Amino acid sequence: MLLRQHNLNFIPILRELLRTQSVGRTAEIVGLSPSGVSAALARLRETFEDDLLVTVGRNLRLTERGAALIEQTERVCLDLELLLQSAKFDPSTSTRTFTVASADYTAFLLAPKVTALLGREAPGACVRFIDIPINYSGELSRGAVDVIIASRATALQLASWTASTTLFEDEMVVIASTRQRSFKGKLTRAIYESCAHVTFQMPASSRAEHESIVLSELGIEQRNRVTVQQFLALPAIVQSTECLALLQRRLADACVKSYDIEILESPFEIPRLVLTAHWRRATDKDPASLWFRDLLRRSMPSM
Repeated sequence: MLLRQHNLNFIPILRELLRTQSVGRTAEIVGLSPSGVSAALARLRETFEDDLLVTVGRNLRLTERGAALIEQTERVCLDLELLLQSAKFDPSTSTRTFTVASADYTAFLLAPKVTALLGREAPGACVRFIDIPINYSGELSRGAVDVIIASRATALQLASWTASTTLFEDEMVVIASTRQRSFKGKLTRAIYESCAHVTFQMPASSRAEHESIVLSELGIEQRNRVTVQQFLALPAIVQSTECLALLQRRLADACVKSYDIEILESPFEIPRLVLTAHWRRATDKDPASLWFRDLLRRSMPSM
């Protein structure tokens, strides 16, 4: 049996070495002496037939093989932790921090209800909403993120080791300034294409958003004057300019109360935005993860 041929006690050490790229820091984390970690690294180099970490100046740097092991090592360690942890979870005594990666629009809709539910059910727990990271597949794989909430288009790069469920849908509308709009009457496609626009764009150019995919499929020419990474910035920009923007209906309805903007029906048909939650399949039966995903489901707006 292959497992019996290796000392699995070295795997947590490997995990920290890959994370920190430091023998001294790894020694502090795992509770060994630096010489003990160095000895473990020597054994790991034999096991993987690679240096894994090499000295560059005064620092250690990952080899190509070492870098390739990061995601797989994190996944293995997380799976073992799930295997060994208690089968019970009591949210009322939990102090765990759950991390959700999403656009600010999703956090805007969820965070108030999530906060209220946490106060009633898990006052010691915490939820962190963060922007979707560039390497979102890797962050989910290594457990830095518990759930990613994104449109189907954004989540296409997630691998088969993830599970998902639809959370809610929304429609896309056009918003314009009530004072600065450059046209009168009904918005047509020709007017839309002739106007300047502000738009949401994710930080990684390799990832497409729902809006950009739809516009591309429809052959819509959009003159982007400004792009931002926050949906909540769009109404503030639109109210002070002649620019138009595509925005989710729920967010637009909320922002009409605070900004001098109006909601216009799109002059072209835009498929509904479908938001899905994604998580590691290894956590499918983890009691804490199950409770948290149910908390998110209960925090969602109705379809």
